[in-house]
This record gives sequence, structure tokens and C-alpha cells, in this order.
Amino acid sequence: MSSSRSRASLGGTSQYNERREFDSLFRDFNEMMHFAVRGLTFATEAATDLEEAEEQEELNQLDLIARDYVDFENQLNFQRSALNNLKIRSDAGHKFASELVEYYEAQLDDDLRKYESKSENEKYFQNENYIEFRQKIWDVNHPDETMPPLDKEADDEIVMGRQKESLYCPITTLLLEEPVTSNVCKHTFSKDAIMQLIRRNMNTVPCPMTGCDKHIMEHNLQPNKRIERKVQQYKSQSEDLMDDIEYTNIE
Repeated sequence: MSSSRSRASLGGTSQYNERREFDSLFRDFNEMMHFAVRGLTFATEAATDLEEAEEQEELNQLDLIARDYVDFENQLNFQRSALNNLKIRSDAGHKFASELVEYYEAQLDDDLRKYESKSENEKYFQNENYIEFRQKIWDVNHPDETMPPLDKEADDEIVMGRQKESLYCPITTLLLEEPVTSNVCKHTFSKDAIMQLIRRNMNTVPCPMTGCDKHIMEHNLQPNKRIERKVQQYKSQSEDLMDDIEYTNIE
């Protein structure tokens, strides 16, 4: 075997091993993310029981625990995002390990520093999982009422038509179906639409939202129950409006 063929073979083996290492690391992150999600799920179940029992002091303590899970989830997202960018650089031919590690650590430190500087409002009251946690507690005693926005500065009302927080998929331009949100850029898409793009582009795709420079992989997507609930509410409002119009025309 020639030396050039030997080098090519070694290079192919090296790339294969790198892919396996990245895949293993992503699996580890997914397992830890599942741990965080399960923890918040258990906290939610316990919180609804405490709300029914009117145990406010214990409920307040559980709220702090839920926030800890949110912090943990965000830290994992920052690590996974940095690792994802590291993989992109590695695939593009950046083979100097020391430079890649420095890039990873610099991005992670910058993301963590920015997160720590955020307000309570930004950390928790705009987090989908924490909002869902508070929503379940609210529903115990207010099943037929809309929960007031946790973010007091946000306009949480649904307006007929396109709104500040769009209910339309930027890919299909239609109302979101099974909405999923990217944990690297917080943009939301219809599940089938974004998954088709990802599969057609070797499992990673630039975010379809205009102006966003993030890359999205399948493991970056998380179901967004809050937006799904808003879509259903919007549809109900639209149906009620059409019923009123039809009734008026009959009269």
C-alpha cells in the first residue's frame, strides 16, 4: 500500500473516530437533558399537589427548585451549542485541537457570563418549561381562566393576525403545527417542516429565520406546549369570530 493511501486511510479512520466521539458526547448531553426534564416534571406534579393542599411555603421552596432545573437546562444548552459549533469547525477542517478547545471554552464562558447577568424576568419568566410549570399550578384553581403573564413587561394577549410572538411557521408561513423551538436560538417552527430541512441537509441546517446565524440539529428541537396552546386559542378565537359573522349574515 502506498504512503498516500495509508495517510488517506488513517485520515478516514480519524474522521470516523471524531464523529463517534461527538455522537457519544451528544448522547451524554441528551441523557442529562432528559434528567433535567424529568426533574422539572416531578417538581410540577408535586407543585400541583401542594397547590391543592394550599401549602404555600413548601410551594415556594419547590418553585426555587424548578428554577434550579431551568438553570441546569440552560447550562446544558450552552455546552451543547458550543459543542455543536466545535463539530462544525472540526468538519470544516479545523484540526488544531488546542485551538478548538480554546474556542469551545471561550464560547461557553461567554454564554454563561451573559446568562448570569440576565434578570429574573429574562431567566425564568420567558423560559418555556418554567412557564409550563407555573401554568400547571395556575390550572389547579383556575381551570377556565387564562394565566396572567409572568413577564409583566410582555404583552401576552393574542391579537387576531400576526403578532409580536408569531404563531406562524417561518418555513411554511402557515399556522404552526406541532411547534418545536430551537434551544440554540429560540426560534419556533412546525415540526415536520424543520425536520424535512434538517434531513435534507445532512442533519444540520442554518436557522431558517432571516438574520439568524445559528445552526440547528434535530437534538436542538424541543416541543413548545405554550405556543401550541396559543395556536389552539387563536384557532378558537377565529372560529368564534366566523360564527358571529355567519350569525349576523343570517339575521
